[in-house]
Amino acid sequence: MIDLPALEYHVAHGCNLSCQQCSHYSNFHVAGKLPTIEDADVEYSNWSHRLKPTRFALLGGEPLLNPQIIGHIQLARQHWSDSHLMLVTNGFFLHRFPKLPEILLETNCRLEVSQHGTHEAYVQRFREVKHLVWRWREEYPGIQIKIRQSHRGWMRQYNVEDGKPIPFESKPAAAYRVCMQKTCTQLYRSMLWKCPALAYFNQVEAKLNLHHLPQWQPFRDYHACPPDASDAEVHRFLQRKAIPQCGLCPSDRTKFVHPNPLQRSALR
Repeated sequence: MIDLPALEYHVAHGCNLSCQQCSHYSNFHVAGKLPTIEDADVEYSNWSHRLKPTRFALLGGEPLLNPQIIGHIQLARQHWSDSHLMLVTNGFFLHRFPKLPEILLETNCRLEVSQHGTHEAYVQRFREVKHLVWRWREEYPGIQIKIRQSHRGWMRQYNVEDGKPIPFESKPAAAYRVCMQKTCTQLYRSMLWKCPALAYFNQVEAKLNLHHLPQWQPFRDYHACPPDASDAEVHRFLQRKAIPQCGLCPSDRTKFVHPNPLQRSALR
């Protein structure tokens, strides 16, 4: 088995929030087919007998947009029996899944609820999420729930020109040093991708019609690691640090306070 720190899987690409500078491009509300249980089973089967991630995370986008989320959690545990299983959500749809706490306990899956801002309107809505989470903690002893202060570490991922995202021009090694997704290997289309920015770029390029922007060419040239790669090739893929594509990301952690994540606003 090949060890790696973490492996992440998008249960949904879309999101109900609009957090600008999202590293998964979820703020662009890309349309995409929701992975079914069968889809995920095929993708997992290509790798679960070869990879041993310390942490396996189900996320998005917003994973609770997928009505099959219960089944996805159970399937993930079947394939990744020794991993720390985690569901990462903004929490706004937790009330739709009253059986979720029982499944989290049965599968030993940790629930991570991300707070994405301090805007007054958002905080009022998020307060309802926290109340539900606190009730689940009381009613289900042993349940693992954490509220992430995600907005505190929010940083600019790209520049904006004429309403379009434009990459940075950085030295790859310098950008890699400050990267917050060093261990965020993505499983997407049955392939392994170094980070979410590379994995889901094709979606945002199609949505925003970025094909005419040559600055993004290194992302287009990127090759993910296919399931038929040899063990030696997979090891090299996972162990490589900075790659040329890292140069399109910032080399400084520039704090970014996005507007009200409940509302879409002009890209900035």
